[in-house]
Amino acid sequence: MTSSLFFLSLAMAVGFGAWCAYIFERKGRDRRAGFWVGFLFGVFGLLIASLLSSKKDSQS
Repeated sequence: MTSSLFFLSLAMAVGFGAWCAYIFERKGRDRRAGFWVGFLFGVFGLLIASLLSSKKDSQS
């Protein structure tokens, strides 16, 4: 039971990391940073990624 919970948590963390990496990439930011934000913070990482402005907009 414990190992299945661990693997489920790991799979969810990787999923959130991939999702945040995708959002970061679409906003012109570093994909690796997005992965780690999603991996470490989960749902809160998605919120952070969605609230960040695009890098193209912030350089104007």
